[in-house]
Amino acid sequence: MIKAIFFDIDGTLRDFEEKGIPEYTRKALDKAREAGLRLFIATGRHWLEIEEEGLLGDLEFDAYVTLNGQLCYVREGRELPGRAIYKNPIDPGQVRRLLGMIEEEPFPCLFMEEGRMYINYTDPRVELVQQGIGTALPPVGDIGRALENPVYQIVPYVDEERARRIIAGLPGCGHAMWHAGNAVDLLPFGGGKCGGIEKMLEYFGMKAEEAAAVGDGKNDVSMLEYAGVGIAMGNGCKEAKGAADFVVAGIEEEGLLEAVEEILRR
Repeated sequence: MIKAIFFDIDGTLRDFEEKGIPEYTRKALDKAREAGLRLFIATGRHWLEIEEEGLLGDLEFDAYVTLNGQLCYVREGRELPGRAIYKNPIDPGQVRRLLGMIEEEPFPCLFMEEGRMYINYTDPRVELVQQGIGTALPPVGDIGRALENPVYQIVPYVDEERARRIIAGLPGCGHAMWHAGNAVDLLPFGGGKCGGIEKMLEYFGMKAEEAAAVGDGKNDVSMLEYAGVGIAMGNGCKEAKGAADFVVAGIEEEGLLEAVEEILRR
């Protein structure tokens, strides 16, 4: 029996270009709540983005898996995102190697600490990516602080060829492609949404087969494969659809409601 659902945000709960939470999303989540399921977020976003951009509106969830599984929070009272139950930072040696790459041949790169995000500089590629996900430009800051503070996710804004070279030069990092040819998420080695979900299920005393996951992107593949039921949105990428047990309609065709109904049937 499914006891919990993990939802991606962009392209799943909300359209990338749409501000606020659509009514069909609220309807789907209400139906899951009424059935007694726990509802979780599993996103590549930083909590600061979620909060500052109002990506979830007034929606409330039991817990939040953020930064592709590297920072996980359990809701306690009204304060959000809640208490961190899992932190998985990138190896400092890998951070140092990346800073060396940037110094040798500069490119814009976003660093994400638990309570702070900062980029070395912005350019048209950064503007294009941020516009595509409906999010403001990140603040420019001193990336040297990444040598002294835990960093959980790093985003080089580069083309696919440059991304492959960066990845090859960081054997102690994992990665998740997320924006067509313009950016890549660098993670701790072995990192991914499924790792954060596993820790969350352990905390709540549940098994993988008792959880469902709904997503649309390449960074959702691991959680769609890991969960007892993996459902891909019809607007999702081919990799997500290939990893899913079931594919529903697109987000604008109320695919999320279809996904919840499929989970409840199972």
